Amino acid sequence: MTRSSRLYADGAEGKTFEGFDASTPIAGYYRMKLRSGGVRGVVKLWFGPPLDPVTGEELDRSWRWMAFFNGEMIDVERAWPGCAADPTTEEHYQRAIARQSWAQEQAPDTAYADPRKKLDLLSSPMPF
Repeated sequence: MTRSSRLYADGAEGKTFEGFDASTPIAGYYRMKLRSGGVRGVVKLWFGPPLDPVTGEELDRSWRWMAFFNGEMIDVERAWPGCAADPTTEEHYQRAIARQSWAQEQAPDTAYADPRKKLDLLSSPMPF
């Protein structure tokens, strides 16, 4: 039995990793779930002045990364980098906000009204 003289590392020359730096968020819109078994929503990430959590007004403080899930403020660490694999558009973000506000009025006990709840397919309204 003979062994090949080719080294395993020979094929790696010239190849580079084409990923992204997960330590720095990228501003944009992304789809994700807040919990396993929950409904998918849209996260908006951006770098700018912080907003007051009570009134929503811009604060005169240093800029930072902010994240909103379906229009509600969440921690950036909860969203990034988990959401980075599924980018989407602002139109989907607005649609997710409208769906959640409709569910809060019409079906308040469902996961569409509160994305932190687990989705119950037997009692939730049809998603389309």
